[in-house]
Amino acid sequence: LYNHQFSYFNITASLGLPDFKVKLFGLACEGITDQVVLENILCGYFENLELGNEIAQLQPPFDETDQQRGEGGWRMLLKHLSSTNFRDDVLNTEFLILQIDTDISAELIENYDKATPVEILTSNVIAELVKNINQGEADFYEQQARKIIFAISVHSLECWLVAHYSEQSEIDDCYDVLKTLINPKEIRVVKKPRNYEKLSKPFLEKQNIEAVAAKDYSFQLFIQSLEKTKNTVQRKTARC
Repeated sequence: LYNHQFSYFNITASLGLPDFKVKLFGLACEGITDQVVLENILCGYFENLELGNEIAQLQPPFDETDQQRGEGGWRMLLKHLSSTNFRDDVLNTEFLILQIDTDISAELIENYDKATPVEILTSNVIAELVKNINQGEADFYEQQARKIIFAISVHSLECWLVAHYSEQSEIDDCYDVLKTLINPKEIRVVKKPRNYEKLSKPFLEKQNIEAVAAKDYSFQLFIQSLEKTKNTVQRKTARC
């Protein structure tokens, strides 16, 4: 029911369908594999393997009726942020996680300097994303800031995986680095949901999340931002 013209939440709510339910988390990401990794991180962080039932994959959209995925990519994500669908998604989830890789910073940030420290880079990227959100409706971000969580992966989400599989963290060419760390006979590093489900399975254990957070600054920022959701998650999952 969800596509680029109609929000799943809008349709089910307006029709009064019985299965309409506010999800705990919505995921607006660059791609499908990013959604898969984030879902495993959430399940591991909250130590709840059933939490997937409370997570909605919103961008790229997932059509429940025919099990088809919508179009992804960072350009589609930025377009989505200023759309009515995005605002509906924020209003109809407890929290919306917004993920983007910083490897597109040269396209996103004016006068981008590759030597920018990671701390400043993540702040600059967030500022640009907020601009996109507010282009759709003035001050929407400020009104809903408590519900929006940023997962800014420097320079790609694969770097978070590298930080688990390697002694050292990396921020450059992490997709290629990851290939050197994984035995292809066990898991092939290809951009497919099933493969990334396997690659990120270690994140189902909180100790692995904590270990990566100690090595990777952008991952640490994301994990810290989940702290504010704990009370809501515990209250809602206790009723399930």
